[in-house]
Amino acid sequence: MRTEGACEERRMRRLAPPAALALALALPLAACTPPATLPDAERARVDAELPGQQRYLRVAAYAFPLWGDTTKLLLTDQPAAELDLVETAGGEPIPPPPVVRILPPGTPLRIEKLEFPTAWLIAERVLMTPRYHPWAYVRAAGEPRPYVIVLSQTAASLEDVRAELDRLLAADDPSPALAALPQEQRDAVLHKQATEGMGPRALELAWGWPERKKIDRPAGTEEWTWPGGRRRAFLRDDRVERLERGEKAGR
Repeated sequence: MRTEGACEERRMRRLAPPAALALALALPLAACTPPATLPDAERARVDAELPGQQRYLRVAAYAFPLWGDTTKLLLTDQPAAELDLVETAGGEPIPPPPVVRILPPGTPLRIEKLEFPTAWLIAERVLMTPRYHPWAYVRAAGEPRPYVIVLSQTAASLEDVRAELDRLLAADDPSPALAALPQEQRDAVLHKQATEGMGPRALELAWGWPERKKIDRPAGTEEWTWPGGRRRAFLRDDRVERLERGEKAGR
């Protein structure tokens, strides 16, 4: 879900040359790819179905401050180094502030509302946030701030929105699956750490759903790749045999 930061700079240049340009170059900017428009009929379907639903966190997830808007928390299964939702004017990703907490799988959450970007809403949002993206607000007991799940700009239907939320939110509580793991693996999941020897379920609970799976059934092997290719796991006979982390793992 990359965004672009150049349009804010162009707007500032139209205002008052030297001061505006200096500010534009100095400020970290949320990207400003024109937002996709969810048709009114699909937006009505979203509003009719999703707000108020009770869900459970499907996998362990990070809670970061929502960049410049500290009244909200970003909820994501991706580490900070993989997030490119906010960029400088030069197009370099800006990581979110340090993690506040890691939420365990099975955390009860309630979908509060969904926001889809309009010109008015974009202007109201804090500058250094992913303000051109749709946001899903979810609530957890004991946390006064809402959690925000940032959705892609390509979501064009209720089904697209539902599929994106399903990566993080489940209708059924996965806590029993977490409790069934050996203690060492439970502890790793709660710290969002994958370890060799994990089975597929534990790996999913720790790192989230992969973007791709390459499965060789005759050989009993699988290769899982997460968004951006920075994390990969290699499984043999349903056990993690090797892990790769970092910039374009294995490339």
